[in-house]
Amino acid sequence: MRVATLSRNDLGRRHVRLDPAYYLGRELVRSTMSSEGSRHVSLEDIVESIHDGARLPSAASGIPMLRLNNVRPCELDVSGMAHVDGTAAKWINVQENDVLFTRAAQPFRAAAVQSGMPAELAVSSELTVIRPRPAVLPEYLAAVFCTPTLNRILRDLAYRGGSSALPRLRLSDIARLPIPLPPRSLQESLGLQYQQAVDLTASARAEFNAVVTAIHTEIDHRVHGVKPPSNAIKVLRSQLAGRWDVPFNRGRVFRHSLSAASAMRSLLQLAKPASTSLRGLTDDEEVFAVRADDVNESTFLVEGGEVRPLSDLSSRMRQQLEVGDVLLCTTGSGDQVAYLDEELGREEQPLLGSATFTALRFHETPRVFAVALAHPLVRTQLRLLSSGSVQRFVNKRDLDELLVPVLGQVWREDFETRLTRAMQRRREALLARTALIEAADDYLREAP
Repeated sequence: MRVATLSRNDLGRRHVRLDPAYYLGRELVRSTMSSEGSRHVSLEDIVESIHDGARLPSAASGIPMLRLNNVRPCELDVSGMAHVDGTAAKWINVQENDVLFTRAAQPFRAAAVQSGMPAELAVSSELTVIRPRPAVLPEYLAAVFCTPTLNRILRDLAYRGGSSALPRLRLSDIARLPIPLPPRSLQESLGLQYQQAVDLTASARAEFNAVVTAIHTEIDHRVHGVKPPSNAIKVLRSQLAGRWDVPFNRGRVFRHSLSAASAMRSLLQLAKPASTSLRGLTDDEEVFAVRADDVNESTFLVEGGEVRPLSDLSSRMRQQLEVGDVLLCTTGSGDQVAYLDEELGREEQPLLGSATFTALRFHETPRVFAVALAHPLVRTQLRLLSSGSVQRFVNKRDLDELLVPVLGQVWREDFETRLTRAMQRRREALLARTALIEAADDYLREAP
């Protein structure tokens, strides 16, 4: 049990925080900074500036913007960046050697900006731009922000705003974070590890892009010339079933056109959904929880997740998962598709997935079908099948009507082998990243 004693004056008069964890975290920061022989300094003393991201309207073209899902622990993924109108408000241009920190996230994470970025680059309001002084390597600072030791402090200091379920940090609390300043040689050692992880990531990403492009190209060769119908379609009263909304009926016409292609087959014929029962699990049992944010859309892998007692999770975490399952996002605005590879099977705890996903168990070549589910033909069907005025969702009965492109057996087996190799390369990069964060965490725990 952690205890902190405070008086009424400690609460202040403005922006009063009544959550006990905040005062425990603040007391830990104070004791860390004031301890005898401490090497810790405030973050604001070793950086030139700390800036918030900007709220800018989306645009078809304009300034590229990095969002929350582009920042992973010690890694920037610049694929799929959105564009915004840079004339709508003031914004801070991201520069090489900046550190991007997710001030609203679960868990908190950071990444260094390296060379090769666009000349003009903005970040969203969930991110903070930290510009370190020359004495501090950005790779070291990014690794420190990703460590479990600092994340415990960040979780205590964070608050949950009314408009977001994500914990959020104030800039003033970020500026006062205790950061140990090691010798330059240790920073350079961690910087070298950081670069090795970046190189492995780039190699794995290139291999993934080649395989995914090849699969989607083969699908395009077999199914071409089929486009969704226009908004104005003629539907007879006798053809209307339980749903009368225009997108659903457009989807029915679209699926009828797709069914003429021999390569398209019903999802019901290819896979069966996983059970949503929690049978066999007790409330105090620890599980490995997988959420939508844990999925890397470009690698089709679950790269996050955390071990939590079942009683701490929301009622939406109710799907028991198995290695080999394919997760398809059918709730919300995301397009995540993931394959649960063998690395997750090494977790000692049962795997539990969010209700955001529908877990599918394919009879063969599940990796190839995961990539096929990300094809534009499938995503268009999902958008037309979805319902809900506030948050879109696709119910399982409608999902049975989804048509999935199926390549020949020889093609699927070849692509399955190539995808397996690409996923192994990605796991090697993740292991290098984990070793980097562990090395930084070891120093944080040992630093006086």
